[in-house]
Amino acid sequence: MRTDAMPYVIRRPARHIDESARENVLFGRRKLFTTVAAAALLGAPLVVDSPVSAAPPEHPSVETAAAASCIGGAWKYDKPAGHSVAPIGNGYYVTTNRCADIQVKPNQNTQIGLCYLKDRNPERKVCKDLVTVKTGRWTVLGTGFENGAYFWFRFPNTGAHKTGLVAG
Repeated sequence: MRTDAMPYVIRRPARHIDESARENVLFGRRKLFTTVAAAALLGAPLVVDSPVSAAPPEHPSVETAAAASCIGGAWKYDKPAGHSVAPIGNGYYVTTNRCADIQVKPNQNTQIGLCYLKDRNPERKVCKDLVTVKTGRWTVLGTGFENGAYFWFRFPNTGAHKTGLVAG
């Protein structure tokens, strides 16, 4: 039985790595670090699975840039308990020039219906079917909206407080 307070340290035997394999590992790590550092400086989100997947695409698509711009301008929606629409009252949300679709990212699983005024005319209300949206995931509720379209959300569960993000 050990009487001193020092913990045991188990050392692994050294493994021989040939010099070319060592250089490949170091190059891969250097490339990964450079890519991650550049993305951090640009404020870009990055999912890294391996050094190969961390490399940015040679030509980013216009769709990718538009989606990032759209979601980057998201704002909060808030439906208090006792209400069936957001925003409450007589107000509307208004689409921006950042994107042509309306997306939500709820803070809890819920059902949401998108409603809007066609040509901003209060006599031409359009409401789409309810859509089940998942917590923390962006879901497109409608596409093809012009800048300045008036819209709101309807919720079948009036008893619950519902919040999340909306981009449009």
